[in-house]
Amino acid sequence: MHQYNNHPVYGIGVRGAGKAWHCRGLIFDADDKVTEIKRIECTELTFSTKRKAEEHALKLCKTWIDEQSGVIESKGLTTSAPLKAGALVV
Repeated sequence: MHQYNNHPVYGIGVRGAGKAWHCRGLIFDADDKVTEIKRIECTELTFSTKRKAEEHALKLCKTWIDEQSGVIESKGLTTSAPLKAGALVV
């Protein structure tokens, strides 16, 4: 478990077909720490290792939290639409 802006976040590697891995990110409420507020699934991308999938899931979680808190807009970066599960192009 990692903390990002007071939110507990998890990056999970999910075994796909063959030796491929997919990622899943879980974000929990900053106040009570046990209520899941967002689950991000990314089945379009595959990774060669579980660790790489977990790391990518954490990046997706951090991006989602930043978008919700307005951090991206305040830094002058632009986004075309809110991040949706599996919508990230790498």
